[in-house]
This record gives sequence, C-alpha cells and structure tokens, in this order.
Amino acid sequence: MTSSDISLTKLQTDVEFIQRARRMGLETLGDIMDIKLPDLRKKKDFSYIWYAALLEMLEKRGLLEEFQRKQL
Repeated sequence: MTSSDISLTKLQTDVEFIQRARRMGLETLGDIMDIKLPDLRKKKDFSYIWYAALLEMLEKRGLLEEFQRKQL
C-alpha cells in the first residue's frame, strides 16, 4: 500500500473532517493530493475551515509542500 492508497480513516484525524471529505468524494490521501483547489471549492460541503484543517493535516504528515506544488 502506497501512501496515496491510505484511507483517511486510517489517519488519526477528526471524524467530522473525514465525514466531510467523504461527502466530497475524498476517500484516500491520494484523492486529496490529486484534487485541485478550484474543483474542491465547487463541492457542496467545502469550507475554508475544513480546508485549513486539511492543510494542517498535510503539514503534520510532511505532505504540505508537495500538495502546494501540485496546485500550481
């Protein structure tokens, strides 16, 4: 299993964060790493508070810089 295949439920992350991610179709770390912000913002359950939690979670796992590079 690669890091992109890791289910969000396997990460020690807030349950509400995971539930909101699922409602937006994000099930794995790879789903998050692959989605672009404009597409994410179009999702009904998107909020900038959730996005801030996402960035914090990525930073804790050393993935924030990679995520930011993929957004460019």
